[in-house]
Amino acid sequence: MTSKAALLGSPRDWAIDFAVATGVGAFLGVVGPYGSFFNGPLGVRLAYWIGVIWISTAIFGVIVRLSLAAGRRLGMPPWFMAGVAALLGAAVQAVIVAWIAVALWPQLASFTPLIWYSQCLAISIPLVSAYLLMRPRLQGPVGEPAVATPITRSGPAGEAEAGPVLCLRMEDHYVRVHTLNGSRLVAGPFERVIAGMTQEGMRVHRSWWVARAAVIGVVADGRNLRLTLRGDLTAPVSRASVAKLREAGWLPPESDG
Repeated sequence: MTSKAALLGSPRDWAIDFAVATGVGAFLGVVGPYGSFFNGPLGVRLAYWIGVIWISTAIFGVIVRLSLAAGRRLGMPPWFMAGVAALLGAAVQAVIVAWIAVALWPQLASFTPLIWYSQCLAISIPLVSAYLLMRPRLQGPVGEPAVATPITRSGPAGEAEAGPVLCLRMEDHYVRVHTLNGSRLVAGPFERVIAGMTQEGMRVHRSWWVARAAVIGVVADGRNLRLTLRGDLTAPVSRASVAKLREAGWLPPESDG
């Protein structure tokens, strides 16, 4: 099962989102779209638009992520699901924005729900589009759906139907599993997937775990090392892992320099 952090984003992701939202809100506060330029002084407009864009970021940040995750399970295109998210999110946004705006400017009470929804939709569509372009990993792996299941094993050596696992590589919130017959993706934290392996292996880099039986050689390029693996694969070795690998007998004494 995909972790909540992987599904909804990390604190850093949200911090970036709200920082961008602040800039967008400040710009709209200065420009004053939809006649808001005449609704009050600059300070009020800035507070209104920054608050509105913050609220929109929270709404669409959740709805877009959930919609794209649902789309991956259903096999629907990311941009279609983003459109669905924009339509749904604009409805939620319109209710909240209308309440805030009327509280600040009672003369806006004459606006109909359709007017509020249309205005919110006009802003939400470009925002959702920009959001998806800024965070392409939310669309999932290109050309290959993510599988939200752990690695299946059928034997003591950790063999799956595709053959023994050669190495694991972290890719954003997913882990690519390499075997002699190709690769596939599983969802979940890298550490959790590694913990589920029964084969002898070692984490040789921040983003790589390698099965011992897959190693067939070592390539040195100055102080940089790479492990040559079965299946025409190579895996980088971090400098912090060199001593550990040598101690385990994976590297000859002269491999690090």
